[in-house]
Amino acid sequence: MPRLLPALILALPLAAAGCAAFGPPRPASAELSQTELRVTLTNGEVCTGAKAAATPIPGGWKGTLAGCSQALPYEVSLDPHQNLLQGFVGAVFKLIGLKGALAPNGQVRVTDATGQSVMFVSPPPQRLGH
Repeated sequence: MPRLLPALILALPLAAAGCAAFGPPRPASAELSQTELRVTLTNGEVCTGAKAAATPIPGGWKGTLAGCSQALPYEVSLDPHQNLLQGFVGAVFKLIGLKGALAPNGQVRVTDATGQSVMFVSPPPQRLGH
């Protein structure tokens, strides 16, 4: 019995961490296009928010994600500014018929089931190097 107590004390944090993983899934990533928002949750579900079905707001749109176990509210705020390279690449894509191929500049806010908001930027930042 004396050896059992230290083992139980060591196991408690592991058990608590395991229970935390069973909470409601949270937004893990977001992809924004000109017509749709795709959000991947921590449990692997992919939810969508179609711009056509959303409520227009100044500078973007808001709505409720569909296609997954939770109907999470979201808000998209578009940034009309673009850098010189984005403008050039966007113009080239438009010329060759790939209009809308680049992710728009903006922010996405998704509120999870616990009421906490998670922010994402579009396009997502890219790591340079290894």
